[in-house]
Order: sequence, then structure tokens, then C-alpha cells
Amino acid sequence: MKFREVTASDLALQKELLLVALWTPDDEPDHDPKVLELAHIKAYFEEWGRAGDLGLFALNQFDEPIGIVQIRYKSSQTVQYAEYPELAMAVHASHRGKGVASELMKALLQRVKGSCDGIRLGVHPKNEAAQKLYEKFGFVTYEIAQSGFPQMVRTK
Repeated sequence: MKFREVTASDLALQKELLLVALWTPDDEPDHDPKVLELAHIKAYFEEWGRAGDLGLFALNQFDEPIGIVQIRYKSSQTVQYAEYPELAMAVHASHRGKGVASELMKALLQRVKGSCDGIRLGVHPKNEAAQKLYEKFGFVTYEIAQSGFPQMVRTK
């Protein structure tokens, strides 16, 4: 699988995939794209390219992005592990279940090896597939945020 880094000029693609990252169960409506204008969501992509920002697109055979993984230092819902960058990940629905997310995670972890003490994330409580993926890569749940979303962390 091929990857390329997310750059500031990729804002539209980044936002498209981060909207996918705002996963909803099948029995709930998808998020309106206007959600991307909320301050706590904009924090994932606004002014991309700051120190510590790292994002990768997974590319299909035509070099089109089919998934994204990124980390960024941003505010946290929890006090514990707030000093770690937060991970966001998404794979287009048509490419799920094909190992894309695992390959993205491997590539990201390889690139950050030795450069940060840990990575944190929040995950929808009904997104069991994502929770299993994160656990496979050493993430553990350390808290349930007020939002009800499990907060997970992976440390060195």
C-alpha cells in the first residue's frame, strides 16, 4: 500500500475524510458536513502543518486517497494524557475490512517511533471494529469522557 503525507494544501481531502472519521452507527443519521465548522472539530485540521502535526493518506492504485490517519497536539476532553497528540483515523466505507486501517496505523506508528511518549484518541462507544483495531495496536481505555466516548491511549 502506498501512502503520502497530508499537507496544508490537502485541506478539502482532509476535511472529507475527517467527516468519515466522525463515525455513526447504521441506526443513526450521518453527520451534516456543517459539523466541520464547530470549533472542537476544526481543531483537527485548522492551520495544518504546525509543529507535531503528522498525517498520512492511504492511496488506491490510482493514487487517490482512500483513508487517513493523523496525529495532532490539541486540547483534550480529559486531563490524563492531555500532553499526548490525538489520533484521528478514517477509511472510506468501500475500502473497509481490507486492512487499510491497519496499514495506516503501522505506517504512522513507524514514523512517530521514538518521537512522542504516547498517542491518545476518543472512539464512538458503538464502534467496536475501531476499538478492536486500536486494542490490536496497544491502545487501552483509560477513561470514559463526559461525552460517553471511551478515551484510549498507547504509550511507549
